[in-house]
Amino acid sequence: MRVFAFIVFLSFASSASALSWRCQHENPDREDLTFTPHADGTVVWEHEKLGLMEPLKTVVNSDDLLTMATQQVNILYSRFFHLDKFSGRMGETAFRGSVLRRLAEKDPDINWAMITTIWLCKEVS
Repeated sequence: MRVFAFIVFLSFASSASALSWRCQHENPDREDLTFTPHADGTVVWEHEKLGLMEPLKTVVNSDDLLTMATQQVNILYSRFFHLDKFSGRMGETAFRGSVLRRLAEKDPDINWAMITTIWLCKEVS
């Protein structure tokens, strides 16, 4: 009986980790993104046209929030994704070197749409 319960637990745990999130942007020119969290602390993600991208690092993966970031913080480019699992809204924040300089200089004309974009995501299996 214990062996059966253990096998059921393992199959549930492996199926739970296989859940993915497919995200769409309101702009039809932006391709869909798919995120799949893994137990090793990475998130495999795929761009609809570019295919598999370099895995992201899991920052938070709770019942209600999934936060991911580029694994190597690079002054030229780094990205963070904050997905609210209840609403399906995800904010993508991209930091480029030029934008970081403008933020540091408190540029009043900064285009915030270049920094954070909002996606709508659905859980898929």
